[in-house]
Amino acid sequence: MESEIVSRASMHRTDQWQSLVGKIVQVRLVGEFYRQGLVEDAMPDASGLWIAPEGAFEREFIDAASGFEVWTSLYPRSRWDRTAASEMVAKKAEVREQIAPRA
Repeated sequence: MESEIVSRASMHRTDQWQSLVGKIVQVRLVGEFYRQGLVEDAMPDASGLWIAPEGAFEREFIDAASGFEVWTSLYPRSRWDRTAASEMVAKKAEVREQIAPRA
């Protein structure tokens, strides 16, 4: 199975690991890229997840307690992304205001 190429710029850190089954994610450790892959399964409490085997890489358990971070291209859904999400909403409102028909 071949991973999708995911732009680092479009990635957001998330703590909602249990909702990522079937999604491509990036795993980072101490802020550095560790691995990218398909989430095969996840713990219901978001304490860990399994990245599916791919090529030379075996199936691997990634646990939050070891300091791993999971980044996804899905809409920001964690406490780390609230600022980015609120900025996006403000920008959309500004654009709507600019294109709205004047009464």
